[in-house]
Amino acid sequence: MAIVTSTTRPLAERVALRKSMVRHRMGELREGVWMRPDNLSRELDGVIADQCEFFVCNHSDSPSLAASLWDLPDGPAEAHRLLTVLDQAESLAEGFMATAQVIRHLLLDPYLPDELLPAAWPGDRLRERYSDFNANYSDRLRKYSGRLAGAEAPRVPARSVVMPVSP
Repeated sequence: MAIVTSTTRPLAERVALRKSMVRHRMGELREGVWMRPDNLSRELDGVIADQCEFFVCNHSDSPSLAASLWDLPDGPAEAHRLLTVLDQAESLAEGFMATAQVIRHLLLDPYLPDELLPAAWPGDRLRERYSDFNANYSDRLRKYSGRLAGAEAPRVPARSVVMPVSP
């Protein structure tokens, strides 16, 4: 548990702290109180260390607490939708859009221990599928850009500009 103990802080510091907490997969219980299970080993950056005090705590109903800190009910549906998006991305443009959507989703995945996740949580499956997809997509992108590098740039005809004549 991290509790914000620094006094009045400028907006920029508060925003930096919030972004850092989310990046470290912390869930906000209430303003200034952030939590997560102790299943990730991470060095917390100075933004967090400078503004917070840390405590180890236990909760009598950890699954309920986890469900209140993270959007667990909607996570599986979104992950399943993204698995479909990856399966249907055929063009490079569709692959780019799929990549952006999956990365955005994975950045918000809380990486909770199995006992705190709903049954059949698809996080690991989405990460594995995305890893395969990304390797294939990166290879396709390299081949495409290699073809472009070897080809002469297409010539674009100059457009005639007609300026209105004033009376």
